[in-house]
Amino acid sequence: MNKNYDDFTIIDCITNIIEEKEGYYLFKDTIFFGEKGGMKGDKGTINGLEVKDLKWDGDKLYHKVDGILSDPITMHVDKETRFMNTAVQSVLHLLDGYYAKLNLYLSSVGVNLENQWYEVNSKDISVEDLLKVQEFINDIIHQDIKMNISYMNGRDYPDEFYHQFETLRLISFGTINTQPCGTLHVNKTSQIESFQILDYEKNSRGTRVYFTCNHMTNNKLLNSYNLLKSCAQACCVKKEELLEKVNDLLINNKILKKELADLKKELIEQKALQLLTNNQKIIEYTTTDATEIRDLAQTMINKIKGTKAILSMANDVINFAIISSVDKARDILEQLKTHYSITGGGNNKIVTAKLSADKNEFIKALMSII
Repeated sequence: MNKNYDDFTIIDCITNIIEEKEGYYLFKDTIFFGEKGGMKGDKGTINGLEVKDLKWDGDKLYHKVDGILSDPITMHVDKETRFMNTAVQSVLHLLDGYYAKLNLYLSSVGVNLENQWYEVNSKDISVEDLLKVQEFINDIIHQDIKMNISYMNGRDYPDEFYHQFETLRLISFGTINTQPCGTLHVNKTSQIESFQILDYEKNSRGTRVYFTCNHMTNNKLLNSYNLLKSCAQACCVKKEELLEKVNDLLINNKILKKELADLKKELIEQKALQLLTNNQKIIEYTTTDATEIRDLAQTMINKIKGTKAILSMANDVINFAIISSVDKARDILEQLKTHYSITGGGNNKIVTAKLSADKNEFIKALMSII
């Protein structure tokens, strides 16, 4: 086992190459951790070159950079990423211990730094429950409990799954939680720095809880502040007045939508009156909005005698409506469907539909039926 993983603050080392295989290097020693065990991999440099990939082969970690390496090897792990990844992993251990006492468990976790979450196997999680979790974790942070590492024979561990391992590395945070784990952890809980629950949602598996910790809390706070500031500037108000401004905008938007709908209805009625002056049974109409054909038909139905059709051509598609005061609209549509592939429907008085066809030929077919 790599002893460098016992202290997450070790972020520099000098070592030598053991093997190079297809652009991946194996070293005598490494401070890098590759993604495994629910923990994200490190970022950093080797001989000044950015590490592009880390790949496990059993317990051996291979490193890939964009270039050729030669001894001596100088490694440096990005401190901020290491600290945040480690804090998240440690928080999950504490959460395991908290929920175990409630006879619950974490069924799934998300450890991307921008999106940290866990799922607990219960849908009966309330806001009050989450506030208790938050208070518990922050209390543990303030207690500054030391992380302890011990080793034992895998065959002696209660869970039979671990009997396959000759040696188990056990991570303990006081009496809160002890479990086998090969990843990095904070040396003491104060290094987690912060823990804040952001949101939660129910799903088929239980409850997903979104949280933030360590430096990511600061990043989220700064991003949220900048977003709030930008929104306030766009609305020409102070940040403290933004919510009131948004509510005003929503109310005004609702009023404007109502006014627009009324104007659209009035416009449709005027257009319908103009079309009613056309004595032809089939009226060609110019529009790219299929819903306008439907709205015109609904406006005209109580004002016509007999049967009429309205159609428009847009992007090689014919949109049409059949309006019949004598309840023939549906019958006419069914007759058309015997000759054309048409999508749409309606009732005996109004049908709306569309098809791809030659417009002139379709008009002739429609005229022969109407």
